[in-house]
Order: sequence, then structure tokens, then C-alpha cells
Amino acid sequence: MNYVLPYVVSFMSLDYSETSKFLGFFIFLAWIFWITYKSGQVVLNPVLVAFEWKHYEIKYRYEGDSRTHTEGCLAKALPLPGESLLYASIDEVKIIHN
Repeated sequence: MNYVLPYVVSFMSLDYSETSKFLGFFIFLAWIFWITYKSGQVVLNPVLVAFEWKHYEIKYRYEGDSRTHTEGCLAKALPLPGESLLYASIDEVKIIHN
């Protein structure tokens, strides 16, 4: 949704007095939201895709903690089970350096 909206709005004239255009725009945004929600994927920035970054859902534990966490991560390669990795967190997405 974050990448679709600016492109659509910049190329589309939206007049609130024209009900059909406004309704069509609303249906389009609802459809895009539904696809994003059902896929469970973060829509990646095209630059990240060009540099081969991918979104993975991982289960992990911190050292010394018995609780398992599940979260999304960005990485160039799929993290392997049992591997210790360096990471940074941004908006509940871990960026893993592997």
C-alpha cells in the first residue's frame, strides 16, 4: 500500500464531487489492502528487490531466553536454524546481516 498510493494519486485526478471516480478509487484501495492483508507480506521497496533482499518470517530465541518469538525479517539469504546473527529492528521488522 505504501508504494501504490503515491503512484496512483500522482497520475489520477480525483474530484470528490464525481461519485463514480471516488467510488472507483475507494474500491481500488480496498482491493489493494485486501491483497496485502491476505498475502501477509510486506510490499518491498523495488530497490531492495533489485539488491536481492527478501522478506522472511522467522522464529527465534534470544540467548538465555526460553521463549520463542515469531517476526518478519529482511535478509539477503534465508537464515538457517540455530545460526546466531546480527540484526537491527525497524518497525517490528528485523534486518539481518548474514
